Amino acid sequence: MSDPICITGIGVVSSIGIGKEDFLSSLKRGRSGIDEIKTFDTQFSRSKKGGAIRSFHPKDFIPASKIRRLDRASQFAIAASKLALTDAQISVTQENSSRVGVVLGSGFCGLSSSEEFHRGQVLKGFLDLNPILFPNTVPNAASSHVSIELGIQGVNCTLVQSFCTAEAAITFACDQIQGGRADLILTGGVDELSEFLFRGFSDLHLLATDQGHGERSCPYDRMRNGLVLGEGAGVLAIESEEHARSRGAKIYSYILGYVLVGGAPKEKEQEGINRSIKLAMRGREDIQIDHISGAGNSSKSLDEVEAKGIKKTFSSGALGIPVSSIKSMTGEAIAFGGIRMVANVLSMEHGFIPPTINYQFPDPVCDLRYVTHQKMDQELQTILHLGISPGECYSSILMGREPPLEERCPSDGKIHPDRS
Repeated sequence: MSDPICITGIGVVSSIGIGKEDFLSSLKRGRSGIDEIKTFDTQFSRSKKGGAIRSFHPKDFIPASKIRRLDRASQFAIAASKLALTDAQISVTQENSSRVGVVLGSGFCGLSSSEEFHRGQVLKGFLDLNPILFPNTVPNAASSHVSIELGIQGVNCTLVQSFCTAEAAITFACDQIQGGRADLILTGGVDELSEFLFRGFSDLHLLATDQGHGERSCPYDRMRNGLVLGEGAGVLAIESEEHARSRGAKIYSYILGYVLVGGAPKEKEQEGINRSIKLAMRGREDIQIDHISGAGNSSKSLDEVEAKGIKKTFSSGALGIPVSSIKSMTGEAIAFGGIRMVANVLSMEHGFIPPTINYQFPDPVCDLRYVTHQKMDQELQTILHLGISPGECYSSILMGREPPLEERCPSDGKIHPDRS
């Protein structure tokens, strides 16, 4: 049997909190990080709000001399990665640097830097470009800057997979751990909110608008009419149980199963969700799911297909599983699965399910047991995390407080039920 994969550290930079303490407090209170956008002009759009981060100070995490060379997404990623390493109580040294890796997902990474660089190229020509911006125009800028700043010399990769981007990164990182190519990997997702990105989503008519009930992110609500964009980074420190125990690390939880599958025709989208859940739970079909961390993002299509997929998988039992989406508080981004996974870890650690705020009008199509308005206190042994990009890809990650009973830590051949 392979050695179980565990989560030993978390780091988060989000509109509802920077660091796990502030983030946890907001999750419990159901505090929204969505407000009117002030950093760029939104006059071109009927949508005016976003989950922008307003209290981030890069000097708290990065030497001042380096900040101007880093795009905003890379700053978020470095901060969240440093927080995750500190939380995991491990330092990167010359001795272990080649066995530590970085695998991040990012939808557009430093899009503001790319926009500024290419705008200068068009308006000023090649002779007047800002060379500092150029390294930040590539998708792997964030993961590269993290490895440089933290001295990490092991596995380094960036993935993009539509709205399953962070889940794809976590899946790949787990495979690297299982394959023995790294002892510890920092993995998750990072995105920044920019005018260019906002314009793109607005022109595609994907953003929420005020139709009499306010412009809001309200997953599963009958009046939902689009996304509210957000930004931030969520990073997990993952490692094998053997490695974690060899260094006396605290284990938050285990990744019991994970999968990323391809899309399905529109009329069969729920089957894609069903397939991903079943593959993630393969061999553990009898396990009880205590909570589903939903991908619901306030769009008509995604929320509906998620509900149908869950009902197809769990049949009548689906109505007994609490479902919630923290995107009601943070908004949506391509790689927000990283921030959601950090929320899952904290939910399991502290025994509660975050609320789906802004829920007012029940939708007969989305008729699951949604946790709304305020948190639900409940001990959580298992969480099923869903990543959904309708018609394109579907991801499921099964988390548990305990390792699989059939898998034993090779260091001593015993099962260790006590996580703390």
